[in-house]
Amino acid sequence: MNRKTLNFMAAGSLLAVCSMHVSCSKEHVNQSTDQLLNLSKTKAVAITASVQSLSDYELIWSDEFNTVGGFDDSKWSYAERGTVAWNKYMTHTPDYVSQDGNNLVLRMDNAVIPTDPVPYHSGGVKSQSKFSMTFGKVEVRAKFTQGRGSWPAIWMMPEPATAYAGWPGCGEIDIMEHVNNEMVVHQSVHNATVTGSGGGTSATHSTSYNAADYNIYGLEWSPNALKFFVNNTLQYTYTKATGATWQQWPFDVPFYLILNQAGGAGWPGAITNADLPFNMQVDYVRVYNLPIFYNGGFETGTLSPWTSWGGNAAIVSSNMRTGLKCIQLTGGANAVEQYLTGLQPNTTYRFSGYGKVAAAGQQVLLGVKGYGGAAVDAAFNTTAYSNNSVTFTTGATQTTATLYFYKAGTGTVYGDDFTLEKL
Repeated sequence: MNRKTLNFMAAGSLLAVCSMHVSCSKEHVNQSTDQLLNLSKTKAVAITASVQSLSDYELIWSDEFNTVGGFDDSKWSYAERGTVAWNKYMTHTPDYVSQDGNNLVLRMDNAVIPTDPVPYHSGGVKSQSKFSMTFGKVEVRAKFTQGRGSWPAIWMMPEPATAYAGWPGCGEIDIMEHVNNEMVVHQSVHNATVTGSGGGTSATHSTSYNAADYNIYGLEWSPNALKFFVNNTLQYTYTKATGATWQQWPFDVPFYLILNQAGGAGWPGAITNADLPFNMQVDYVRVYNLPIFYNGGFETGTLSPWTSWGGNAAIVSSNMRTGLKCIQLTGGANAVEQYLTGLQPNTTYRFSGYGKVAAAGQQVLLGVKGYGGAAVDAAFNTTAYSNNSVTFTTGATQTTATLYFYKAGTGTVYGDDFTLEKL
């Protein structure tokens, strides 16, 4: 369980505090699907000039930490020292935050600094006021030392700090936290619903990691869910409730990144000096946009982000066109739909896919609605997979649409390998 408190700078009012870029802070007492693209350390996968796939994650921001010396101050600033457990020893010198040519190195030790007489010093950086995001994919490759009293973390906070409320109502996303000598890392969410009066959260999960090497800590953040990964394996999902208010889902505003090596207070407890120094080495941070369309082959084994109505849609492991899964609709009228955001106005797209029916005389439609024009669809009525597609052009201000695979009558039909392209 976790305890986290809001650390406000001295100010005459909440508005003054917000204007000073104050962030929520935390104090603990106890606590990807496979990557879709193999990206180089410097750029995203090239896109075909004429047709762009809209089911890929595209790299939009990164730091590879491949230089020597200080951090890139166009992307990061020092995490401020504060009065709560995680930031009480933050120190703004290159001794505690630096690059070694391959990593960002965040250090904690008990060195004596005459001009700064605190028992420990530690390092951290934040992207606040320089980079924030709403929805997308974050991957951080890092390794860290274990030690009694150690507490490295990779996490996110909202910008502005009190978009909805003070902490915990403002929300917090903990991509990775580790304490002491544990052989697990923790991935958690905080908000007004899951965080109790003592600061503990019920929305948390712990998982094993490779303590001797780098691990990739990931987050996939969509309008409906926060999915946490370790080494590209999904570990925990926090889902937006139907009809959710901001108390349960404050995760629709920009959040910025924090990387820090902390310890000696709160959750991990006192430091054993013989275990010092503590170090977290960050190989890279990579942020990707959220795909406009994904899970077109249903290979995740789950329906999301498709939704269903009619009660008879299922992911099955038979009758696939390719891969290991496909969608099956049975019984009476029913459908699966995927709601798209992030489309461009006055732009033409093609939605295509493969479908088949179980018996002659049946039919299923692939189509698009809610794009700024009349619904368009194409039919499948063969017992072997065939390909079909529809094109649609968004309206002058339209940025959303709904894709559907719809069976009006009785019988059983299958669909697979749906794609969306911008023409």
